[in-house]
Amino acid sequence: MTIRTFILTLIGMLLTVAIYPQTPSYYHYTSSDGLASSTVYQIIQDRDGFIWFATANGLSKFDGKQFTTYRTMDGLNSNSIISIAEGDKGELYIGNFEKGINILKDGIIKNYYSNVNGRNIVISFLMIDSSKKNEQTIFAYGRWGIIIVISEKKSTGLTSSIIKKPSLRIYKLEKLQNGNIMALTTTGLHQLKDSLFSKVPINGLSDTLIYCLANSNDGSYLIGTKGMIYRIKKNTVIGSYKIDIAGNNEVVTILCDRNNNIWFSIMNKGFYFIASGSNKIIDMGTKLGLQNTLVNTYFEDKEGNIWVSAFGKGVYCLNNLYLTSYNENDGLSNNNVYAIANDKYGNLILGTFNGISVLKNESLTSIKKLFFKTQTEYIYSIKNINNEFYVGGALMFNKIIDISFQGIKLHMFQGLSFCKLRNGLYLIGSWSNSIRASREFNLDSKFSTFIVFGDSFTLNRINDIFEDTKKNTWIATSLGLCKASIQIDKTGKVVLKKSFFSTNPVLSSKTNSIYQDNNHNVWFAGEMGIARYNLQNDSVYTYTKINGYDLSSSTSIVSDNQNRLWIGNMKGLYLFSGDSVKYLNRQTGLASNEVLSLSYNSIGNSLIIGTSNGISFLDISLFNNYNPSPPSMKVTSIKAGDSVYTNYTDLVFKPDQHDITIDFKALYFSSPGSVKYKYKLDNEWITTDYGSLNFITLRSGTYELQIMAKAQNTGWSEPCLLSFRILPRFTETLWFYILIILSFIVISLFILILSLRMNTKKIRSELELTERINELKHQALSAMMNPHFISNSLNSVQYLVNSKKYEQANEYIAMMAKLMRKNLDTAGQAFIQLSEEITRLKLYLDIEKLRFQENFTFEIVVGTDVNPDVIMIPNMIIQPFVENSLWHGIINSGNKGLLTVSFNFEDVDIDSIVCQSLIIKVTDNGIGIKEAKKHKKEDHISKGIHIIEERLSLLSTKMHLPQPIMFEDLSSQDNDSQGTKVIISLPPPLYKISIPEANPATPLTVKL
Repeated sequence: MTIRTFILTLIGMLLTVAIYPQTPSYYHYTSSDGLASSTVYQIIQDRDGFIWFATANGLSKFDGKQFTTYRTMDGLNSNSIISIAEGDKGELYIGNFEKGINILKDGIIKNYYSNVNGRNIVISFLMIDSSKKNEQTIFAYGRWGIIIVISEKKSTGLTSSIIKKPSLRIYKLEKLQNGNIMALTTTGLHQLKDSLFSKVPINGLSDTLIYCLANSNDGSYLIGTKGMIYRIKKNTVIGSYKIDIAGNNEVVTILCDRNNNIWFSIMNKGFYFIASGSNKIIDMGTKLGLQNTLVNTYFEDKEGNIWVSAFGKGVYCLNNLYLTSYNENDGLSNNNVYAIANDKYGNLILGTFNGISVLKNESLTSIKKLFFKTQTEYIYSIKNINNEFYVGGALMFNKIIDISFQGIKLHMFQGLSFCKLRNGLYLIGSWSNSIRASREFNLDSKFSTFIVFGDSFTLNRINDIFEDTKKNTWIATSLGLCKASIQIDKTGKVVLKKSFFSTNPVLSSKTNSIYQDNNHNVWFAGEMGIARYNLQNDSVYTYTKINGYDLSSSTSIVSDNQNRLWIGNMKGLYLFSGDSVKYLNRQTGLASNEVLSLSYNSIGNSLIIGTSNGISFLDISLFNNYNPSPPSMKVTSIKAGDSVYTNYTDLVFKPDQHDITIDFKALYFSSPGSVKYKYKLDNEWITTDYGSLNFITLRSGTYELQIMAKAQNTGWSEPCLLSFRILPRFTETLWFYILIILSFIVISLFILILSLRMNTKKIRSELELTERINELKHQALSAMMNPHFISNSLNSVQYLVNSKKYEQANEYIAMMAKLMRKNLDTAGQAFIQLSEEITRLKLYLDIEKLRFQENFTFEIVVGTDVNPDVIMIPNMIIQPFVENSLWHGIINSGNKGLLTVSFNFEDVDIDSIVCQSLIIKVTDNGIGIKEAKKHKKEDHISKGIHIIEERLSLLSTKMHLPQPIMFEDLSSQDNDSQGTKVIISLPPPLYKISIPEANPATPLTVKL
């Protein structure tokens, strides 16, 4: 980064009439800001960029925003720190005034060297020489001319020696750029080499007390003596500066910055400045209120800022040296500067809210008017016409007053704005939506008044009036912009033609200022932004934002000699150059963020900036050479859980250290408040204003954190890379996920099985309940005899008795009793042996046969593979079908009936599985199903059949079996046949084997 000198901005009118000495931009830090003490003896910057201060009450480290202070409680031998020096490995050596030397290394302060021969070392300064390989030498100077030499060698370790030469009074040791160590003594310069002093003869320099020495970039060096500063090169004085400004004139501290500007102080008389190439001395101490203060040291940091430490008054950081300022403390009539104009001699005319100030020959003066009363009016506009100044404002008179001040002519009038057209008309803008026009500008001239917007007077300020190179008149008002053509016709009457920009949001709002550049563009600054009107093609362009910068509340606009646009705004100052924008505000040295007016001075290539807190001067040449580098990024602290890390490489955090805090700093002392950060942990950059990141929900894994910083008008820094790994918790391991999956599967299976079991149990319970109900119904029906059967049987018995057939009647009654007994005995059984069912069927049919007097015959056929004694079938499932065939089939036919009941095993396909089923067929030669339905009534028999069908159907549904009962009408199969066949299929679940299967039984056929 290259910075031009203060030569043009600080040396005053003797060198150029365009530049003035003003107060430079600076930060002031004292103990109230966190500095250990307001008395600072030495300042250094370490290799990481931090600034260190040796103070009367401890050691301070500064990052641009925050001070970190070290005192005896932190390990220092004392709090009175007089000197500090950095070693070749980054360690700091700290000189205590009366208690030796401490060392600060890896964040820990230890005692390094504290006494010689039992006596405490008194330190005045420390100097380190690292010119020899594998060796570092520390020179510690104390009282009585004693110099302690401490050597650190890789081979021998720490050794010390003492150099004492009573005849030589040493003021300080300094090292030249060539590595020679020079002792500043009362008799000139002496070189220290191999513990011996030798006088250095300087051509042009007599023996004299030398207080200070400073190296220069050109290979020369400066020495300060009483009343003189000498520039020496190759042991010859090549230049000198006579110092005769402050009494004793002892130059006790000196600095030559990178631009060869000289900064020096005189004992208890503040500090001064000599610009490179000049002999003029500028009193800088007076500007900062240090005119009677001892300046202990100067220091130039890596950014080019100049640090000045003052005894008891803290430190000053002179930054952004291209900007300087004036305010009321310097004689400005008021800090609010609304109008600026300069004459051909470089004098500035400043319009403030308290009259006019003139900056001439480096001094500010308030203009006095009639009777030498100081102006107290608000000044809004100053225009230079042929080196005469037309001043408009809120004055206490309604007439034009001419004032002459030291050769400067001013014409003062009541009004907000002014313009003189090429046709000779004078225009004055008012507060009431009107413009006054006149051919003459004197007390006797008559003015014509024109309304700007509409046709009536109203509250509308005419902020600026401007005529461009094509004779268009532009009028900036509170209601927007007006483009006018103002001409004088043949009769001498003034003719006004107006046009407006009602559809343009920028130009239809408040417009404050008008300016024409060298490229035929007329620029407008206003409430909603800025606009550009091209005179060649009449095009209009508006800008409300540029590169993210908000241009609303713009107040003024000018261009410089490079045709770059400077935009004054209530938020600061913008430089618009092509596609780039630079932004200046109070953080970068402006007197205030509120810029009220601008003026470009082409003679000195400077910008004059009127603000609400005084006037600032920007040296554009110096600014152009000021190309700040991005701030350097430093990670300052990493904390994970309860652990604090000092080594930032190969970071591995334990599973319980997922709460990670990372602190970092971007060191930028020129404008520390403008520093911004952005970081990326995943794939997205995130911007923040804070120098700390706290990650509380990071999962396990390897991370790469990138952090970048930028300051105002700099690019982004190179990313600071920080890699770390977080070990997984058990809940983040593969085993945990496997366990979760297995647990989910097991729980799901358990729930599924439980649900299936509960569902099955519920279905089983419902089926069992239904089956039980049907069984009870069946049992009830089984326990009952058919009322018709009983009634008819009793009639038959009565008939036999009356016929005196007592033996047959007794047999009939005995058969009925036996049948009823069997029904009652088996009524409670779900399954009975097939033989029992056959016996009961035969007994029933014998009774019915006896009753119907041999009107039918029956036969019961049992297959050879059926053993009735071991097979059990559901109780009472055959008799209702037999009874139904007899009553509804055979009896109704009127013919000799035949009823056949057969039992056989057949192979039946059930769900593609062949099962041996018991097939029961009840066949009759009655009237058939179709005819039976015509005569059928709902009675005991039909109810019994329905219950049996429902029971067997439920059992078959429960066991996923086909329907067990089928009815066939034999007449539908063969026209020569009649009757009904009922087929009852009992798969294995519907019949049981009570004993192991025996030899095949003999076929049983019963015919009657």
